[in-house]
Amino acid sequence: MKSLIAYFTVMIISFLVNGTDSRNSSGPDQDQTPLFSFGVIADVQYCDCEPSGTRFYKSSLEKLGVAFGAFEEEKVEFVVNLGDLIDREFDSFNTLTDVLKGNSIKLYNVAGNHDFSVDERQKKHVLPLLTGKTGYYSFSHGSFRFIILDGNEVSTYGPGSRQQVKEAVTMIEKLREEGEPNGMDWNGGIGSKQIEWLKDQLNNSIRENQKVFILCHFPVWPVNEHNLLNYRQIIEIMQPYDNIIAWFSGHNHAGNYGNLNMVHFYNFKGMVETPDQNSFAIVDVYPNKIWIRGSGRERSMILAY
Repeated sequence: MKSLIAYFTVMIISFLVNGTDSRNSSGPDQDQTPLFSFGVIADVQYCDCEPSGTRFYKSSLEKLGVAFGAFEEEKVEFVVNLGDLIDREFDSFNTLTDVLKGNSIKLYNVAGNHDFSVDERQKKHVLPLLTGKTGYYSFSHGSFRFIILDGNEVSTYGPGSRQQVKEAVTMIEKLREEGEPNGMDWNGGIGSKQIEWLKDQLNNSIRENQKVFILCHFPVWPVNEHNLLNYRQIIEIMQPYDNIIAWFSGHNHAGNYGNLNMVHFYNFKGMVETPDQNSFAIVDVYPNKIWIRGSGRERSMILAY
């Protein structure tokens, strides 16, 4: 009953602020000051390529500059990139360097599936460039822990071992046999070593009395064709922990939202979509809620925790 009440509360609040500009929408009382704020971008997918369908790759370069201009104006503490910074070609990373390094805001990257759409010989350079050797890591900000996961670890397209590719193929075949919608070769999964690391991170967060944000390119809830290959296993691991605020993801360019066991699963919209409408957000963190202030196509929501 508690989770049902929370769900409908979130839906009412999101209806009131959905689709508003982050600098004009009403939110928490003006006398409330957030503990801190951070920026979020997802699925920039820049490439010096012609548009394809609804994706306008070249336009993302200017959109990214506008987003970082807003982040600087709002004085966010840091920015989170939820993956797919490029669409293809390793040189696309170099083009984005001027925008990303032309400001003093700390950037935390999550690796996405399109980040590995590069020459086979260059795949081994993607994680060191974006996240570090393993692709998964964590950092703390005050009494909050941010856990960054690598959902590409077990995949058919990533830089993993032959065993990991074989494991991904087996996962995909099993999902398709079971009628699951996410049995797609453009989805990835999390391996056993990373799962144990995730458990250690969550246990440490309890000991240190920290609230947790989990960041991954792939969503895990609601059920969707874009979900992590082993999303059910990850949700089961999360269930015993009552200090997880939200799972933030990209990958599904249309965006999505769900609530399960009092955890918010928020899928940010893809920046690459449309020729001229941007999509990014600023997240204000309060002692008992977060206010996602969407800009452009990104909606705004106030989520209690």
